[in-house]
Amino acid sequence: MKKSMFLLIALLSVGLALPLYAIEFSFHGDLNHRFQYTNRADFLTLDSTTVRPVINDGDVDENFGELKYRLWAEAASDDGDIKGVVGTEIGGLRFGEPGNAPFSGDQVRFEVRWAYTDIQLPMVERAARFKIGLQPFLVNKYIWQETAAGVDFTSTLGDRMDYQLAWMRGSEFDKTANRADDDDDRTDLDAFLARLNIKPADGTKAGAFIMYEGFDSDDNIGTVDSRDWEVKLLNTGGVPDIGFDLWSLGLDGSFEFSSFFVNWDLIYQTGEFQDVTFTDGFSGAGRTGDFDLSAYFLHFDLGAKFDKVNLTYTFWYASGDDDPADDDFNAFIATDVDMTESITLFEGNYADDNYFTERPYIADKGFIMNRIGLDYKTTEKLTLGGALMYMLTAEDIEYTAAAIGTPASDNELGWEIGGYAKYLLFKSVEVAVNGGYLFAGDALDAYEVPSIQDGSSDENIFITSARVRFTF
Repeated sequence: MKKSMFLLIALLSVGLALPLYAIEFSFHGDLNHRFQYTNRADFLTLDSTTVRPVINDGDVDENFGELKYRLWAEAASDDGDIKGVVGTEIGGLRFGEPGNAPFSGDQVRFEVRWAYTDIQLPMVERAARFKIGLQPFLVNKYIWQETAAGVDFTSTLGDRMDYQLAWMRGSEFDKTANRADDDDDRTDLDAFLARLNIKPADGTKAGAFIMYEGFDSDDNIGTVDSRDWEVKLLNTGGVPDIGFDLWSLGLDGSFEFSSFFVNWDLIYQTGEFQDVTFTDGFSGAGRTGDFDLSAYFLHFDLGAKFDKVNLTYTFWYASGDDDPADDDFNAFIATDVDMTESITLFEGNYADDNYFTERPYIADKGFIMNRIGLDYKTTEKLTLGGALMYMLTAEDIEYTAAAIGTPASDNELGWEIGGYAKYLLFKSVEVAVNGGYLFAGDALDAYEVPSIQDGSSDENIFITSARVRFTF
């Protein structure tokens, strides 16, 4: 009995000596139901490296409904110093899709979306936090904004400055699984980021960043198709195999004055790709060897807000490469992004698992965007909007027009007109519809089937989509 009492007293003493805090739990969801119709199902291949987009002679109609659910749970200390997040995603699952949502629906289709812990450094008064694990990661919207695994540290410098230091591993070379020997010097595909953000005045923000990404292929030759020009695709079967050193230096920010606003982004890239067999996916030209990279990206928004109306002009220029046979790469390259400005070319349709490309450029040919958008909040529940775009590649797409057997080249992608309507059915339930029509420019003839590939575009592109979305 005495031993039990002494043990109880000891346990109580230890418990009283430890700091006490409560854990708060929360559960969130984004339940998204999407529908799409398009006349160009042959063109929307999601940047696939195996199923290439084509444009047939005549429409290839497709319609579907699908679901995408994201569910996540958070556990946090009551003082906010520690937070753990686990998130999952279901979808996009098309209704009736074999292996995903067929008869009976007896399929297992869960994926890990997030799994990270967010920790405030102890005994530090200012914000100084580590996020460790699979987490939302942002460098800049046009170069890297997606989920990534690694360690991200953020902190403040006074009242108007903060900084970020991060290490992310985009792809691991597993030496055990790949049966590496003592002469195998291949590495992992790592990224290191340093970023500084400043708020010099109310309504003004500015940032600067430098990021290094690289992989040592140990003199192993890798192959790159120009249509797969994105860092996350520099892998085969999920294993990095393209040797490269890539530096990205960027400036971005925003400014607001009265009813007017400006946003800007400027990114310069330099580096080297080693031991690469590069092929232009349109012309078939290319070479094997080392390549020096020098590329850039420029973007700005000019806009005005008038009561219930927002008017925005958007421009960006992504540099492209004009000679696949020389030893220079001049094409801007993103790591992992999701662009939404265009409904027909990017992920602007609400069924955004079905698109042509996620990048702010086409292959290694760069991009020129001119976009005027208008948003009108008619009531507290209803918002209407529309946009007009004129789009080109920065460098001509060069190919042989199969129907006439002669070389062809062009950079005009065409004019797109689009619009949307969003209605708040309940506090957390949105119903929306949008659509876009692309009057195709002659550059898209490069994607047409040989029988109609004559140097001039023959087919336009139409996409419309809708969604019913419940968030909590």
